[in-house]
Amino acid sequence: MAALNWRRGGLRLQLTLFYVALSIPALLLLEQSIMAFEFQRCVRQLDDGRVQLVLEREALQFEAALDRGIDAPEVEQRLRRFVLELERPRESLGTKAAYVLLELTPHPFTASLKPTELADQAQAQEAGMIMRRWTAPLADRREWLVLDLAVPSPWRHLADRLSFEWPIAVAYLVVFVLGSAWFMRRRVLARISRIGAAAQSWARGDFAPHLADQSSDELGELAQDLNRMAADLKALFATRSTLATLEERRRLARDLHDTVKQKVFALSLQVAAARQSGADPERLQQRLSEADALVEEIQRELADLLRELREDAGAAEDLIPALQRRLADFSRRSGLQVSTELPQTLNLAPTHAEAVLRIADEALANAWRHSAASAIQVSLRREAQRVCLQIADNGRGGARESRLGMGLTNMRQRAATLPMGEFVVNSPDDAGTEVSLIFELGE
Repeated sequence: MAALNWRRGGLRLQLTLFYVALSIPALLLLEQSIMAFEFQRCVRQLDDGRVQLVLEREALQFEAALDRGIDAPEVEQRLRRFVLELERPRESLGTKAAYVLLELTPHPFTASLKPTELADQAQAQEAGMIMRRWTAPLADRREWLVLDLAVPSPWRHLADRLSFEWPIAVAYLVVFVLGSAWFMRRRVLARISRIGAAAQSWARGDFAPHLADQSSDELGELAQDLNRMAADLKALFATRSTLATLEERRRLARDLHDTVKQKVFALSLQVAAARQSGADPERLQQRLSEADALVEEIQRELADLLRELREDAGAAEDLIPALQRRLADFSRRSGLQVSTELPQTLNLAPTHAEAVLRIADEALANAWRHSAASAIQVSLRREAQRVCLQIADNGRGGARESRLGMGLTNMRQRAATLPMGEFVVNSPDDAGTEVSLIFELGE
């Protein structure tokens, strides 16, 4: 266990002193209760006949001494000796509980010789006092050996002891209660409340609140640590905002590369083909129609990008119709044969669907521009929560990052935005290229 840090002014030391002060009255009350219990046990033992036996033995010794003709001073001396023996109750009475008698009064017993008519008189009772009388006759004499017990009850003893201190005790209790309330409220509860209020503001993203607690105890150190944490969080949020802006710029660059740039490239091919059409009006018209369609698609892509910047992601949408349209448009523009193996439906979050479509666009464009392929196979399969998109061509293969520019890098980055997204390229020389995208469906 780590050593406790009992530094001066620490909250641990403050709480310890507080509870020590709180425990002192409780300990006094506990001590008094134990004394009351032991006192009752002692009284029961004194009433069980053992005192009477001791007194009768002493009476026999008195008779022998009186027969020897002892004088009055010797009688008083023997009585005092008898009382002193009784004040050692463990030896004289055989009880361990009688020590409480001496705690309550210095001389609980008194012994005397009384004539018969006085020995039978009952003791005058007094409230709060425990009084007992035992008597033993002296043979052939009209005198009795009398032993009296007079001891206050434990609670009366406490009241007598504190009779002049009660105002002080009450005042102490009032001060203690008020001091306890002040201590807990000012030194603990109020400070914890301020920490809680600041934490709630920080949780909402408002880092303006500052804990002005310069105490040297544990709560003061905690407040200073939390202030430093809030400053670090504020800096972290600012950094994250900057990174989010940079990431959004990179995303826009990928989107422009995968959509507008590819379609502009296709548009340039159609324009070049139109120039080569020469005097063939029908072929020229076909190329110009394709060019018009590409211009409309470019405008639509730009409009979609602008809408994404203005709107949040909506509900899930079906990927299949959009993918089929893109494949059909690509086959028509490129003249490549595209065969498909697609499920009937596949609902994805808009951002996930957009990422899959962009990856498909880039893979198709790379096959058209770089692989010299004549046919492309596109398959999309779902197994439980996993989805696999494969785009394979029959071109020359040997796809490399350097030769394809940003294409493969963009596809890998987009795959990383999908749940458990993986992007794999298999492109051996002279054997075509296969691009695989594997990801899991979101919750």
